[in-house]
Amino acid sequence: MTASPVVRRRRLGQELKQLREDAKLTAAEVARQVKFSPSKMSRLEAGRGAPAVADVTTILDFFEVQGERRDQLLKLTREARKKGWWQLYSDIPYSTYIGLEAEAKMILTYQPVVPGLFQTSRYAEAINRSTVPGMSDDAAEQQHDVRLQRQELLNLANPVQVRAVIDESAIARVVGGPEVMKEQLGRLLELAAQPNILLQVIPFSNGAHPGTLVGPFVILQFDHQEDANVVYVESNSDPYVRNTERYELMFDNLRANAVSVPESLALIKNRMSEL
Repeated sequence: MTASPVVRRRRLGQELKQLREDAKLTAAEVARQVKFSPSKMSRLEAGRGAPAVADVTTILDFFEVQGERRDQLLKLTREARKKGWWQLYSDIPYSTYIGLEAEAKMILTYQPVVPGLFQTSRYAEAINRSTVPGMSDDAAEQQHDVRLQRQELLNLANPVQVRAVIDESAIARVVGGPEVMKEQLGRLLELAAQPNILLQVIPFSNGAHPGTLVGPFVILQFDHQEDANVVYVESNSDPYVRNTERYELMFDNLRANAVSVPESLALIKNRMSEL
């Protein structure tokens, strides 16, 4: 896996914003003086889109950034301009998320269904075709290929760490028929045996819990302190939340509502035996 350009864009944007704030200037003031539109300045600082080397050079000239610091930021710019593997696919609505996920060191997730990183091909296809009526065969194949690529994160020499809490509905609902579901539950048991994965289930008997009304979310944590953690909440109009404290506390509460790992695996095994 190569460095994610999405993460590099975010880091570059934060660095450029810090230069501006250190100079005690507003984004509008800098944009006016370097003859950028306010929207271009906003995109650069937000890490949206591939930054032009010429634009970053202009900003570095304005702030008189030289030497090693300048070289580092221009290198970051070039890395931010590269294409991620997911950009080879024509229509992925969550490509920004994939780019962030690709460089996460830790993923904390709560889901009412089996998380995407854990889904088998047949389960994933059944979910996609059920939730997106009329999905074409080409679109289904693309979703399948993207999911397989994403799951490689679990098998790297230094794999991503995953802490997953799922509602019992994720193992109780029969998606794609009994055989598909049985295969999926077996896959969960296999993954739970990996040292980088911790899986817990919140049983129906525990009643309502913090995730009941909030819905699914993912917290992505990164190795470098320059890369702020981010929360992905699919139901939000802006799904990327940078203030992660609320969700980190909620995730702790969800883990407290879930049964232990051994009890969770026993629930999955029992469900398999019922199919």
